[in-house]
Formats: sequence, structure tokens, C-alpha cells
Amino acid sequence: MNNTNNKKILNTSIEKAFKILDCFSTDTIELGVTEIAKKIGTNKSAVYRMLATMETLNVIQQNPENEKYRLGLKLFELSQKVSIHKNFISKARPFMEELVKRAGETAHLAIYKNRKVYFLDKVVGRHDLQINSQIGTEKPLHCTGLGKVMLAFAEQDYKKNIENIQLETITENTITDKKKLITEIENIKKTGFALDLEENEIGLVCVAVPVFSTKGKFIAAISTSGPSARFNKNEIKTYTGDLKQTAEELKHIFS
Repeated sequence: MNNTNNKKILNTSIEKAFKILDCFSTDTIELGVTEIAKKIGTNKSAVYRMLATMETLNVIQQNPENEKYRLGLKLFELSQKVSIHKNFISKARPFMEELVKRAGETAHLAIYKNRKVYFLDKVVGRHDLQINSQIGTEKPLHCTGLGKVMLAFAEQDYKKNIENIQLETITENTITDKKKLITEIENIKKTGFALDLEENEIGLVCVAVPVFSTKGKFIAAISTSGPSARFNKNEIKTYTGDLKQTAEELKHIFS
């Protein structure tokens, strides 16, 4: 019985440690104890104890100037040994390249991370359009096709997710009304694809679809992006078909 209890305690501790790690991002490099406690929904004393242990292991480092915490070098060491993202990208890359050959437009592969779109890979189309996206960076969910797909399929309660995110105005076309966004997400769940109609960047349209495992678990999202002049209704229908075909191919390599 004691072994069982210890196992439960260990699992809870690991879960809390990973929740703390997930608080950090490329935009949020340092955080204080109070900020972390608020993000993961627990008390400051519990967070402080976890941080003290993680700091000892060099997983977390404290900035002596402001007493805030940041990710430690141990994580970098581990990433050099095993890179899941690189493995994921290398398997997906041939299918993404084939998608670009068919569509002619730039394709993106992204995952749901820190309640944002995290770009894993980008394959530039033959038109070589300059798109404001970089591998390893994040974008908001509400104003991108990839993000809308994630709102629809990454978690069960998309309405609660929308209520918990700030709908910042990026362009004049960005949806900032939460009821309107919920309606759009409901439609995405029915059709299986999402559109970004110049909502993140003026002049740029994006079509995105989800990638599921053979067991139906959401894995990632893929998209095709290009100038609004080339993305008429007929083209969008073609791009959507190409994307869904690629998503079906990716399904079998990530299961």
C-alpha cells in the first residue's frame, strides 16, 4: 500500500514539474513564483518547493538580479540527446514537400503548445512568397488557420479555451468577438478545415486541417498559405483536398 501511495505522489510531482516547464516560452523567458503559481493554479509554497528541487537539478535557474526563474541548461543537454521534434519533422518532411509540389504554395506543420501555435516546419512554395513565420516561433490561436484547427480539435472544451484566451486585434480582419469565433470553430469541427482570411497578415490567406493518429488523437495541424489573389473559392477547395490527403498520409506514420 505504501508503494502505491508513493507512486501516486511521484506521478503528481512529475506532472507539476512539467506544468511549470510549460509556463515558459520564447515570449516568456523568465517568471516569478507568483506568476507560475497563477499559471498552473496552485499555491506559491508548493511552487517554491518544486522550483527549489528543479534548480538543484539544473532544470530551472534563478536570475539573482530579479529572483525570477528561467529554463536551465539541463534541458538543453537532454535536447541534444533526444529530439522528438526533429524526428517528427524528418518523418513528415517528404509528405510536406509533396503537398507543396501539388499546391505550389508554402506549407506549415505546427503543434499545439502553451495554448499557442508552435511552428515545427515550413516548406516554401514555388512562388517564394515572403510569409511572416519562422520555425520554433509561436502564433496566437484565434487569428491563424492552424490555431483555429487547434481550438477545434486539440482539446475537448473549445468554448472554455476561447473564453480563456485574449482575442488581440492583429489586422482589421481578426475575429475578436468570442461568440463569432465559437460559431466559426463549430463550423470547423463539421467541415474539417479552417481558414485565415487575412486575419494574421494582410494579403495572406491560409487553409489548415488537423492531423490525427489512427486512434483519432489530435497530433498536429498542417496548412497551405498564399496571397489572397490566388486563394479564390475554387482554389481553396483544391487546397483543402490536398491538405486532407496529406493529413491522411501523416496519420499512419505518427500512430
